[in-house]
Parts: sequence; structure tokens; C-alpha cells
Amino acid sequence: MKTVLHFACMIMIASLLISGCANSRGLIAKASIGSKQDVFTDVLGKEVPLGKAIADIKFSVKSISSRFLWFYNKHNDPPFTVHLNIDGQATVLETEPVLEEISPIDSNVPESGTGWRYQFSKQIALAPGKHQLRIVLPVDDVIVEQEIVLRDGLNRINLKPLYKKRLLRPYKGESFTAGVKSVEVVVH
Repeated sequence: MKTVLHFACMIMIASLLISGCANSRGLIAKASIGSKQDVFTDVLGKEVPLGKAIADIKFSVKSISSRFLWFYNKHNDPPFTVHLNIDGQATVLETEPVLEEISPIDSNVPESGTGWRYQFSKQIALAPGKHQLRIVLPVDDVIVEQEIVLRDGLNRINLKPLYKKRLLRPYKGESFTAGVKSVEVVVH
């Protein structure tokens, strides 16, 4: 009887965890879809349209899919991408990672150790003023929404990852090996 009760509890907990993941996947898919196409345009070259705000978006993140001995696997299925949605128009940032090693491993430095460095960047032109920015990281199930204010000319938008604490060592600091928990948005 006791074994049956434990088994039933395990099934209930597993179903709650799975349904929670499915729910967040649905929210991420919904947040990544754009409904407009006239909010911004890609900036190609040095040409700056008059009366427009140029958003120079940069995001550097370190990640690792899995590790086996001395082999460090990058995210392939699905790949590590960043979905941006500004006032309803969506775009996807993609890049090829570079294997990076920062030694020694230090619990006070979240990006210390060996992992894949992803350097995302994009320049877009849009109207100056207030905009609703949504950042989606599908691999880490992260959605961040923030209102930003852009002025005429060049605006640098730096996205900084905030990493999770490792599950087996919560008393240690944040680590890229645990994944991204949020993204900090800084506009200059």
C-alpha cells in the first residue's frame, strides 16, 4: 500500500512538472510571434535615416548544453536563439558560438569555466520614444518585458544575462552552467 501511494505521488509530481513546462513553452511561442511589420527596419551599413532612433542591440551570453568528460556540447536542438519583440514586431537573433575557457573556476564569477560564448548583435531603426521590448530565450524558458525610451540617433541597448544558481550547490554563486534566469536591459 505504501509503495502504491509513493508511486501515485511521483506520477502526480511528474505530471505537474511536465504540464508546467508545456505551459511555459506555449507562452514562449506566443511571445515570440509578431503581429506587426511596420515598427522597425534593419539597419544595413552606416546609413542612418533622419528622424529615426537607431537601436544597437548587443547580448553576450555563455551557455552549455551538456558535458561529457572533456567534450562540451553546444545547443543544437533547439539552437540557442534570442527572440526580440518590439511593439508587436518580432525578429530572431542567431549566431555561431565560440568555445571559451575562463580559468580558474570561481563561484564569484558566473561565467568562469569552459562553455560556449554566444555574441548576438543587431541594429534596427525605429521611431524615437517609448517602446515595449520583449526578450525571449526559448532554451532557458525566459521571457522579459520592459518599456524602453529611445532618443533620436544612436541608442545602445545592452542585454546582460542573470544566471541561475546551480541546483546541487545553492549556497554558491550564480553559474552559466545552470542557465539564464533573467535578462537585465540597459539603454545608453
